[in-house]
Amino acid sequence: MQIYLKPRPISRKYGHSNYLTFKYPFDNYGPFFADYGTIPSDATEVYTVRPSSPLPASLSKLYNELLPSFDAEVPDPNKLPRSKWGGGLLQLAVAKVDSSFYFQLECEDHIVRLVKGDRAPAPPPTSRRTADLSPEWYKIVYSTLLRGEVEVRDDADLELFVWAYLYSKANRVHIWRGLRAEMIQLTKPFFAAHLPSAYTDNSGLLKAASAIASVFATKTPIEPPPLTPSSMDENKPPLLFPSSSSSHTGDVDSDDDNRPFRRRNRIVSSDQ
Repeated sequence: MQIYLKPRPISRKYGHSNYLTFKYPFDNYGPFFADYGTIPSDATEVYTVRPSSPLPASLSKLYNELLPSFDAEVPDPNKLPRSKWGGGLLQLAVAKVDSSFYFQLECEDHIVRLVKGDRAPAPPPTSRRTADLSPEWYKIVYSTLLRGEVEVRDDADLELFVWAYLYSKANRVHIWRGLRAEMIQLTKPFFAAHLPSAYTDNSGLLKAASAIASVFATKTPIEPPPLTPSSMDENKPPLLFPSSSSSHTGDVDSDDDNRPFRRRNRIVSSDQ
């Protein structure tokens, strides 16, 4: 497998430019892959790596399945009846977030194995994939994602870099997290019981309800069942992302930008 990188400046640490930068968002210099998008003209450094068997399949899954799925238009609850909120929109958002969650778990497993080799600890069960419950595991994961400049010595360094890159790219699910948070609020029994059916017939009222739910989604904690992937926050190092309460935290955006649908490509409708 060939990996393309843009030239890096001379490292003060190593005195040369043959190094990799483990720093979010992992795309200042690459990597780029010939089978997945156009190689930038300035990505002139080519590395050939013989990766472990899962890496090509995971690379294909990210580019051919996950990223197109995450980049799809986010449905607007204002356009759908309330009957579609819980069984439709919420389930859709949960499925998107869970696909990212499980993909990142796979990346974590390979990151730890490459870093620790024969001394790698067993992966924690899914229900314990938080920094609070598995601190030693996430100490390895997060310290790797934040390593900074790492000299290229062999294929293992390159493969580790690609797994870290895949992990970071799976975070593109962030807009769907916003939809999930909003739909959890809109479908809570109290909220739904106090939302008149007339709201579905008046787009202005429904937009107001959606805005209120967005505020609740960002200002109050979401407390669905604790042992399912969709109930956990997303897998990001606390030092990379603010407001972290577990290993799976929010995005790099500010509070305003991180509100649900702040960056959704919304279909604007006129009030009837």
